[in-house]
Amino acid sequence: MALQCEIVTPESRIFSAEANFVVIPASEGEMGVYEQHEPVVTTLKAGSVRVTEHDGKEPLRYIIAGGYAQVGANHVTVLADRAAAAEELDSTEIRIHIDEMKEQLADLKDDDPNAAFLKSEIEWFELVVELSDTIK
Repeated sequence: MALQCEIVTPESRIFSAEANFVVIPASEGEMGVYEQHEPVVTTLKAGSVRVTEHDGKEPLRYIIAGGYAQVGANHVTVLADRAAAAEELDSTEIRIHIDEMKEQLADLKDDDPNAAFLKSEIEWFELVVELSDTIK
């Protein structure tokens, strides 16, 4: 029996398939998960989830902003605050988007409710750029 892997955000299911091996960015450090892993629930820090579907194949990489993981004998479920497939990211476009958001933020007052949202978005996209540059 293979290891069932799911990566889920509040908005959607990002990934769902069988895998041979999954590496998650647990709060205590990276955790590798094979079939027959002992059950565990752990918090996740911002980082990269690597999913190896078949031996010898390059792992699929997903950037997450933190969350939780539930691991069982034959499954691993990542419940991420935010997630993105690394292969679908264009760092150049994201940097342009960050600059645009920073310009919008500069035009707002600190107590404007949109300021908090923009700060959160900038933080997420800066994390995405940082992690995508290190894993590509």
